[in-house]
Amino acid sequence: MSDGVADLKLAHLVELSKLGPRCRELEQEIATWLREHDVVFAGRTIPFVLMPHFISPAQQRAIRRAVGCLSAVLDRLCDAYAHDAALREHLAVPPAEDELIRLDPGYPHPLRICRLDAFLAGGELKFLEFNADSPAGIGYTDVLFEGLERAIALPRVRAEFDTAYAPMLPVLVATLLDAWRHFRAGRSLPERPRLALVDVDDSPSVPEFRIVCRAAAGSGIDALHCRLSDLSYDGSRLRAGGEAVELVYRRALLEDALEGPLAEAARDGRACLVNPFRSRVANNKKLFALLDDPRYAEPAELEVVRRTIPWTRVLRDGRTSWGDWVVDLLPFVSDNRERLVLKPASDYGGHGVALGRETSQSDWDGLIEEHAAREDFVVQEYVPVPQEMFPVVEDGHIQMQLKHFNINPFGIGGRYAGMITRISDQAVINVSAGGGLLPSVVGRHHHA
Repeated sequence: MSDGVADLKLAHLVELSKLGPRCRELEQEIATWLREHDVVFAGRTIPFVLMPHFISPAQQRAIRRAVGCLSAVLDRLCDAYAHDAALREHLAVPPAEDELIRLDPGYPHPLRICRLDAFLAGGELKFLEFNADSPAGIGYTDVLFEGLERAIALPRVRAEFDTAYAPMLPVLVATLLDAWRHFRAGRSLPERPRLALVDVDDSPSVPEFRIVCRAAAGSGIDALHCRLSDLSYDGSRLRAGGEAVELVYRRALLEDALEGPLAEAARDGRACLVNPFRSRVANNKKLFALLDDPRYAEPAELEVVRRTIPWTRVLRDGRTSWGDWVVDLLPFVSDNRERLVLKPASDYGGHGVALGRETSQSDWDGLIEEHAAREDFVVQEYVPVPQEMFPVVEDGHIQMQLKHFNINPFGIGGRYAGMITRISDQAVINVSAGGGLLPSVVGRHHHA
């Protein structure tokens, strides 16, 4: 770990431990502040610890380059879907989804917002999946950073180290408006749209929507959040609770919006959706097997793909490559359980993921038999889940605990915009399963 970030982490933990019982009070104060400022998921304040996740400038540079390259490749694949029969055959999405994915979004570069979930261990970066259909966490991260920053003052740490965090909400609002500018060109539409954040009726993320709406309002955009069931469409205008809306920040998953006013307005080109349904292409884990295809990636991008994407194949009968070897895939997957992971191609939130080393051979072979014929799973090389020490308040004092973590960089408008870190006591890390969130902060010695 370079640029003194290991020293920064140690200094932060040492100084935090000197606060003694005050740490418990800090934790309670921060939790109250976060709850009041909507850092809430499924009705509860999102878990956190009394320290950001620090990364070094060198790590940030590597992440920024990888996110830029991968965003460009994914964008091309999203655009290729409408005219590339081989790509459609490879992904094999249901017909109703296929029809919406083919719709022209009305603006270039359809993959406007993407969360690229990865493991970072020192200088090694590996991406495990892309959340492009309904990426969450941008709003939470900015507010969480503010809550930690305002509450935790460690003068000795600040005297020795520089830290930096760039808010992501302004970048999000800017890319929504950029998509709108392209969409309204040649149409009789207002310069400033009304923005609606749209999700399913029982969405657990409503507090984050309020955060985004406040950020949009701060940029002069009239914004509201609503449910799919609040929408209506008369063939001309899309309305949310009776209010006309022109720009939609879509947080409802594709399968939840196959029919109804949102899909109808998108078909007629009467509403600008960000992300468009076309972004679902990048969400499909089967795409991992195509990222190193020279048809979609430039040589420099291919180098990044090969360094940061673990070996991935669609789980189906046939022969394939593993390094320099050619193998029969299904027997290979059965025989190499402990070095592989099985994942649903289109699910999210860690649902259905089977780590071979934590799955019995009989259950593993059962998954292979069940899903190989359906071709709805991928098999991926196992990447060890990184662990770091994080401060946890126990018995009124700071205790250090080893926790699993992953990083979640955001590509917004095709560029790296910032990052959130998720932590958990479990190897499968997800907030919906009780994991915590941390803002990712760049740190280094003053003299570095």
